[in-house]
Amino acid sequence: MRDATTVSEDTPTPAEAEVTGVVDRVLVHRPETGFTVLRIKASNGTRTVIVGTLPEPREGELVRARGSWHDDPSWGRRLLVSNLELLPPVTREALVDYLGSGIVPGLGPKTAERIVRHFGEALSEVLEHAPQRLEEVAGLRRDLATRLVEAWRAQRAGRELLLFLHAHGIGPARARAVLEAWGRDALARVTSDPYALAREVRGIGFATADRLALRLGIAPDAPVRLVAALEEALRRAAEDGHTAIARPRLLASARELLGERAPSLEAALQAGLERGLVSATRVDGVEWLQLPELAAAEVAIAREIGRLLSAPAGWRFPDPAATAARTASSLGLVLAAGQRAALLAALASKILIVTGGPGTGKTTLVRALIHACEEPGLRVALAAPTGRAARRLAESTGREAFTLHRLLEAEPGRGFRRHHGRPLACDLVVVDEMSMVDTVLMRALLEALPDSAGLVLVGDADQLPSVGPGQVLADLVACPALRVARLDEIFRQAAQSGIVRNAHRINRGELPVIARSDDPSGDFFGLRVRDPEQAADRIVELAVRRIPERFGLDPWADVQVLSPVNRGPLGVRELNRRLQNSLNPTPTVAIERGGVRLGVGDKVMQLVNDYEREVYNGDLGRITAIDREARNVEVVFEERAHRYGFDELDVLAPAFAATVHKAQGSEYPAVILALARAHGRMLNRRLLYTGVTRARRLVVLVYQPGALERAVREGGGPARTTLLAHRLSGLRADRAIETGDAR
Repeated sequence: MRDATTVSEDTPTPAEAEVTGVVDRVLVHRPETGFTVLRIKASNGTRTVIVGTLPEPREGELVRARGSWHDDPSWGRRLLVSNLELLPPVTREALVDYLGSGIVPGLGPKTAERIVRHFGEALSEVLEHAPQRLEEVAGLRRDLATRLVEAWRAQRAGRELLLFLHAHGIGPARARAVLEAWGRDALARVTSDPYALAREVRGIGFATADRLALRLGIAPDAPVRLVAALEEALRRAAEDGHTAIARPRLLASARELLGERAPSLEAALQAGLERGLVSATRVDGVEWLQLPELAAAEVAIAREIGRLLSAPAGWRFPDPAATAARTASSLGLVLAAGQRAALLAALASKILIVTGGPGTGKTTLVRALIHACEEPGLRVALAAPTGRAARRLAESTGREAFTLHRLLEAEPGRGFRRHHGRPLACDLVVVDEMSMVDTVLMRALLEALPDSAGLVLVGDADQLPSVGPGQVLADLVACPALRVARLDEIFRQAAQSGIVRNAHRINRGELPVIARSDDPSGDFFGLRVRDPEQAADRIVELAVRRIPERFGLDPWADVQVLSPVNRGPLGVRELNRRLQNSLNPTPTVAIERGGVRLGVGDKVMQLVNDYEREVYNGDLGRITAIDREARNVEVVFEERAHRYGFDELDVLAPAFAATVHKAQGSEYPAVILALARAHGRMLNRRLLYTGVTRARRLVVLVYQPGALERAVREGGGPARTTLLAHRLSGLRADRAIETGDAR
């Protein structure tokens, strides 16, 4: 097959034409751009190549194409399409080709021919208006007939939506996302409220929805447009981690979205408040505005914590000190003073927060707590925000651990099956990596706890906050009503690690101590570079050759490159391209999506939680097969193989390099961290600290002069604005557990 790039840009001849026929073969189709080359077969048997930016076609579909004839040295005579219609097949031949093309699993060409022979050209009317008549076809199974009707109607809805959005400048990839989100109602919903695209469909922003709305005749000063801009400004603030935004800043952000001639937004804001699309809270004379779901989540967190604190526990340790002593003796542990105090607090509190940096004994404390709870037979549930963090928790404790979504029995698109009406069957929940838990997930966890349950939250408050909105751990630590155990003593074994020592130096605002390159015991190295181009070259050399040779590490499985950003010469995308070219230059099969190559052998990362596959945001896998005919990709995660359709590949990304945010909750044998002056405001102490603490055996910083110094100097990064601390301020202080009986 010739690549699409061979199509020439010759001058069109004056000849205009219209061709109607069945898609005989899809020669090229690039979903990210819509670029398509088709071969269609007309009713007289002639075949024509058509080229254009087209909605996604399928073999067997009937098309009507209008355009200009061109002669191309590679493709021959072909039609450059200016307008394309996807038509329901009507002729007998077209119907047989269409039904037998694979649109219905299990329905092949022979069955298709039998159905068409029975109904002839009236089949489309039967499928639309009298599907029960399919029973007339001898031997056609009822389940197959049902699937045929559903597929026919879904294809019709899909065709209509694809053509409508294509005509209004929205490409096939985004149109498919709309269809997947809304199904058969998609076209009606798009035309009734184009701005719902930005609210509800992943990958479509306000700018795309706004262009469509204006083309559909919505006036620039229409209230629906102004309210949508306000909502978008709130969503963008949430994407930056904020759960609340002050009124003047919200209005300014919305005006920027609307353009220079934006009308007054005061009336639109009032309308948004009255319709419940925006929530307002006044604190110390400042009006803060929020998305309703985030406001409701913060209110619920405060309410649920108050509920847990006020209810008696279903258990009691009569002598926590004696229990702690027996636990330490049984496990052969010598607990530091801070660990012992934290264990006693956990045995005597409904809610406890445990914070501490690397090497301070958080894992040992959790092991001791679990062991202590076994004595009276308490039911302890262990959880973490991601699959990687849950696996680490299970490995360190020897107990089963769940992702929070699995613990709460998440159902895609339907929330959680564990809630007030069906609480968790447990006495204590221990959550690790709490810095990664966002506002919405924290609400779900708390609402699933029975009144009598205890809660221990373990995390490093100095790490980056959650990817989702909020700074839950920091706000909880600041709440006077909650008990906080801070572990700050570095244990002797951990103190021998340069990684641990430097992590604490960074946290104190001190530059890390870089080991000499010839130090055989060193585990924290640095490489100064003059510019991003040299840095990228050095990173590839380190990952591919120098680290594997010196430390005996696998460049695929053991070495992880991290960067603060996605874009730029030292961003994740460019680093992935370079690393792919070095580590997997000629995969047996490869495809391209959105300008990104995915090939057999590539390391990839899951970008969203997938509860059905049980693969979660940040999980790493490896592509083991690509089937072009079946249009799917096989990826192995933790020795489990999963297949992704070509239309699902936006949830995967190359992962030889990843952002520091995406690496949260993970540990790797070796980390190479890129720091460039161009990373600007992303250079801060919290990001550097988080990146460094992802490594178990080796850290190599590749940095420009000034970049490392700025990262250490800049403190914790941009502050997030939330109202959770305000909502928690009215809680009564936690008290020691005095009621209930140990089991």
